[in-house]
Amino acid sequence: MEMKYSIVIPTYNNCEKYLKPCIDSIVKYTEMTNIQLVISANGCTDNTEAYLNYLATAIPNLSYTFSKEPLGFAKAVNDGIEIADGEKIVLLNNDTILLDQPKNRWLEWLDQGDVNYVLEQYSPITQRKFGIFFIAMIKKEVFNKIGFLNEDYETGGCEDIEFCYLAQNAGFSLIKSATFSLRSRIPLMVDSYSAILVTLS
Repeated sequence: MEMKYSIVIPTYNNCEKYLKPCIDSIVKYTEMTNIQLVISANGCTDNTEAYLNYLATAIPNLSYTFSKEPLGFAKAVNDGIEIADGEKIVLLNNDTILLDQPKNRWLEWLDQGDVNYVLEQYSPITQRKFGIFFIAMIKKEVFNKIGFLNEDYETGGCEDIEFCYLAQNAGFSLIKSATFSLRSRIPLMVDSYSAILVTLS
C-alpha cells in the first residue's frame, strides 16, 4: 500500500516517560491505514528496544532503526527519513502528545505546503523566519532536492534554520500551520499558541 504520510520520531531513552505516551496519542487520534510510523532509536539503554519489538506486532506499517550508539538529533532523524516511504514526512519529537481531536485533524492542519510547522522564529543569521522542527511536515521531494538535515550541528542546533533557508532558496514554500491540540515539554515562545500548546513539567 502506498503511504501518504510517514511519521518520523527520533528517540533517546525515556521510553515510559515520553515515547509511549507519544505513540499512544498518535494511535488514538490518527487513522493509521495509509500512514507509516517510523521510530529512530539511538543510544537507548532502557526498555525502548523491547517496546519497539512489541510495536512491530501491534501497529501496521511500523518501521524502526535501532543504534546502540547515541547519534544526535539530526542523524537520528535522517536515519528515520531514509526508511520512510510516505509522500510527506512528519518530524515529531518523542516528548509531544496529541490532545483530544478528531482523527487525522493534526495531519490535515499540517498538510498545507512544502514545509509546514507550528512554531516559528526569526533567525538573525539568515534574516528570515524558520520553523522549529519539534513538529513539522515536509514533502519528500524537498529532501530529494536539497538533502537531509545537517548532522554537524549539536542537539538543538541550527539544523532547522539551515534546512528552511535551503528550502526557500530552492523555491519551496514555508507555511506556519493553523493551531491544533498537542502538548510538548519544549518551552513555548509564541504567544498565539499558549492556549493550545502546554509545556510539560
